[in-house]
Amino acid sequence: MNKVGEKMKEEGAEPQGVGVSIINAPCVDFSFQFNTAKEYEKVEKKIFTYICEIAKDCSEKSIKRGIIAVVGWFDSSKDYLIPGMRQIGKNPVQKYLNYSISSHKKELVLMMSENLDGAFVINRNGQLLGSGIYLTVDNPSFEIPDGSGTRHITAASFSAREDVQSIITLSEETNTVRVWKNGTFVEQYEPFDDEGQDGEESAKKSDK
Repeated sequence: MNKVGEKMKEEGAEPQGVGVSIINAPCVDFSFQFNTAKEYEKVEKKIFTYICEIAKDCSEKSIKRGIIAVVGWFDSSKDYLIPGMRQIGKNPVQKYLNYSISSHKKELVLMMSENLDGAFVINRNGQLLGSGIYLTVDNPSFEIPDGSGTRHITAASFSAREDVQSIITLSEETNTVRVWKNGTFVEQYEPFDDEGQDGEESAKKSDK
């Protein structure tokens, strides 16, 4: 402390400056705004729930159907052009559909229930951007569970991209739903297993 500070301390005065407490200063509460920034987590959960419903329906009716849904920060892409993706035919999504809007659920589930080739691409806010999207992956090298196919190799590799929040897959052979992040699956659902399980628990069970 300098001499001025020491003198002020001796006299009982508080130094005025940056270090002064701002307890009595006016404040603005932005907690609501910051919490709404986490809405994308709810979107991911909703998509996962929809695909789990489809998986259960497929299991009950002995239907084979595969799904891969990519969720990411795609609205920040330059000119809205996303590398590593190629459209198969015409993009069937020609109107605004959003997973965060309850009234859109029936149409979204119906679209995902159709046995379409390619992936569904969804922005982090829940907007469905396209379907029938072919994902290109360079040098896929991630480990995947036994019995998984090309769809899961693609999901594991593509989920490691910086602009991808998560990838959700439905296995055509087993009706297993998985959430992939950073090259590995972190959550798993088997039909009739209402609680689901995370990747670590699933791995432990598969080792037994």
